[in-house]
Amino acid sequence: MSRSRDQEEDGGSVSQQVNTEILEQLIELRAKVANLLGFSSHANYVLEMNMAKNSNTVSHFLHDLYEKLKPVGEKERQYLLLLKQAECQRRGLDFDGQLHTWDLPYYMNQVEQVKFAVDKDKLIEYFPIEVVTEGLLGIYQDLLGLRFHQVQNPHVWHDSVKLYTVLDSTTGEEMGRFYLDLHPREGKYSHVACFGLQPGCLSSDGKRTIPVAAMVANFTKPSRNWPSLLQHHEVETFFHEFGHVMHEMCFRTRYVEFSGTLVETDFVEVPSQMQENWVWEKEPLRRMSCHYIDGSSIPDSLLDTLIVSRVANTGLMNLRQIMLSKVDQALHTKSSADTAAEFSKHCEEILGVPATPGTNMMASFSHLAGGYDGQYYSYLWSEVYSMDIFFNRFRHQGIINPKTGVTGAPPWSQVWGLGTQASAWWPTLCLQDSAGPIFP
Repeated sequence: MSRSRDQEEDGGSVSQQVNTEILEQLIELRAKVANLLGFSSHANYVLEMNMAKNSNTVSHFLHDLYEKLKPVGEKERQYLLLLKQAECQRRGLDFDGQLHTWDLPYYMNQVEQVKFAVDKDKLIEYFPIEVVTEGLLGIYQDLLGLRFHQVQNPHVWHDSVKLYTVLDSTTGEEMGRFYLDLHPREGKYSHVACFGLQPGCLSSDGKRTIPVAAMVANFTKPSRNWPSLLQHHEVETFFHEFGHVMHEMCFRTRYVEFSGTLVETDFVEVPSQMQENWVWEKEPLRRMSCHYIDGSSIPDSLLDTLIVSRVANTGLMNLRQIMLSKVDQALHTKSSADTAAEFSKHCEEILGVPATPGTNMMASFSHLAGGYDGQYYSYLWSEVYSMDIFFNRFRHQGIINPKTGVTGAPPWSQVWGLGTQASAWWPTLCLQDSAGPIFP
């Protein structure tokens, strides 16, 4: 707990003060630019080209989601308080009856261990990266009606990088190429991401230029005596990011400007977020796993515990996303703002947790200066769509069924092939079997 608290209180530094000043200047300048362009706020300016269209729609969406999640989050918050009270009693500490920001990650981790009892040390033994990769590629091929062929002796930037060509399984047409660069090394990008290297489009001679993309990750590198084993959350990340690769491969647009993942900000995560569901289902999990020593399958008891644990802390985690989205909207619907005060207000109101005095989380919230200003709600917006699509279509018709979707077109085109048309088309896919609209 002390380490988390130290990290939390470390925000009251010189860098926090400098970043706060810069952020608040950005907010003022963005408001001025939006006003010059005829918009009432920066949020309405950036949202015009998104699915939501304006800040009123975002506000209604966040409020509706908050009302649905509030009782779930409150129940979880009370459980965290019970865990804290019990620990204070065991350690002879005073219990203050309050959750603080530094308490949340500590006790949320305790929930997974105490309430769901997932044996992560045992689970990791069933996810050697070679097996996960083979299973993942096979699932995507079957689902989308594609075939991947590894290119031998490719020209790559490191000998651990692999190159694949993507073919339509029916026509044999080459759809694109992708690289897998999965292990860390000195000087490499330190996160997980999909990078579009060459966009697909129609050339002036009418021929199609195929897309090329790379998935970059930093999964543990195998050694001579020990394999590369993935945590389940890393398998989920792998599935998510590879979904972006398929988005790059499968679109069919005329112009580069509308290719691949160059779609609306509040839609771009939908396909990949939807694909995360596959790593919480028994059939694909068995296909992507086996014990690294004897090749045995994951026991049903371990799988059942893992799948049930998906709901751990979901109320509080989503309420935190709502809180950050509301702060973002509050900052970008005004001409100026006190960023620390806005964060403190929403943190207390939505999470029931006071912000740590003397700190300003917004000063280190890189999304506000990294392209998600006025658009942080997009993660929740696309999550709602992705879940509706999965449960209304794929769960209903088969999670590894290439016939799922709209009939009369290749599977790959039904799921990712429409480029910037997708945000208008995906709700149709969802609602064909739905009882009503996604958003009220």
